[in-house]
Amino acid sequence: MYARQKVPVEFLPDRVGAWKQSGPDKHFDSGNLYDHIDGGAELFISYNFKEAVSRTYKKGGEAEITVDIFDMNQPKNAFGVFTHSRETVDHTVGQDCQIYQDAIIFWKNRYYVAITCFKCPDDIQSTILSMANYISRAIGAGGSLPAIISRLPKKGLYEESILYFNHYAWQNAFYYFGDENYFNIDSDTDAVLARYDQAGEPLYLMLIQYPDEQKAEAGLEKFENDYLENTTGKILRLEDGFWLGNTRVGAYFIVVFHAKSEDEVAGLLNLVKNKLK
Repeated sequence: MYARQKVPVEFLPDRVGAWKQSGPDKHFDSGNLYDHIDGGAELFISYNFKEAVSRTYKKGGEAEITVDIFDMNQPKNAFGVFTHSRETVDHTVGQDCQIYQDAIIFWKNRYYVAITCFKCPDDIQSTILSMANYISRAIGAGGSLPAIISRLPKKGLYEESILYFNHYAWQNAFYYFGDENYFNIDSDTDAVLARYDQAGEPLYLMLIQYPDEQKAEAGLEKFENDYLENTTGKILRLEDGFWLGNTRVGAYFIVVFHAKSEDEVAGLLNLVKNKLK
């Protein structure tokens, strides 16, 4: 028999120390998530969000702690949402986390968790950290990172910059390519953006994995025909003065951009090619 999949509310404590649940839980799906995080729901929905629960805790007065747990259907989706907020590499809670004075966000398995405090005392961090650890233990085992992450070269990589996605809206996260889906990114593709350091200057990599070589070639052709307008050459200098290069290796499409020189582009392209062998 298969084990029953737990729902997010089962990971929440009734209380932590003197902080007790206040009021009924609120439940959300893609139909009403906008009521809870107006302006932010698109992010979760673009990562195949399933459902969420929100619970508030109080300890007298006006201060309150809110815990939101989002079921993202798959670990890679929870990780993807988390990468939009990561500023540092921290594994204190869950599989990765971001800890602030009055908030903690983390992901573990298929769940993304946000704990925030409103009008809370300065010493609140230990309480919200206890909440985060309780939820992390309740979730249990972690989930796997998207396989494409292992294809990123380590040399010069800012790990905290990694952004994983499979919706073309996020192709513009580091550099504005445009509103059109120039890379044919969809739910069947895995894509990652990352920042690299070259002699103290940033340059960027986009790596896209398609289901097969034919779709990868179609993505490459669309980018070269529609975005680069059939410009000759795999490495070229754009109108803004920065260099860009692209190539395909099997079912992978590689784009290096915002480079200061042709050599920078060629160097990073070669590093990625070696990881794909």
